[in-house]
Amino acid sequence: MCSAIRNAVDEALQKAGFTSLRNPARADISVDATVTPVEERVTQQFGTTFAVRNYAIDVSGEAPKSGEGVPMPPATTLSYDPKFGSERVNEKARLVADGIVEKVKAYLARTR
Repeated sequence: MCSAIRNAVDEALQKAGFTSLRNPARADISVDATVTPVEERVTQQFGTTFAVRNYAIDVSGEAPKSGEGVPMPPATTLSYDPKFGSERVNEKARLVADGIVEKVKAYLARTR
């Protein structure tokens, strides 16, 4: 899940004309996404075992040079079965990334 979000954010930032950096000290805005497992349910349906995992996704942002918090999209959740749900993970990652880029654009428009 974390690599899907990282890749989606890199791609969304690039499309928006921004550069993604791995060193927060060099960045204008540092973004941290935390993915926390919440629950796992195993069920049988139609002779198939489904192991649905639920995750909470929380994104925070900060402007390292000023120490100012940067508003980010609200926390969200993802439920999927790893055997069948890779596209669901990628779509959620794209949605999270798009939200991050919109918040970065809004912050920069306000501060520049």
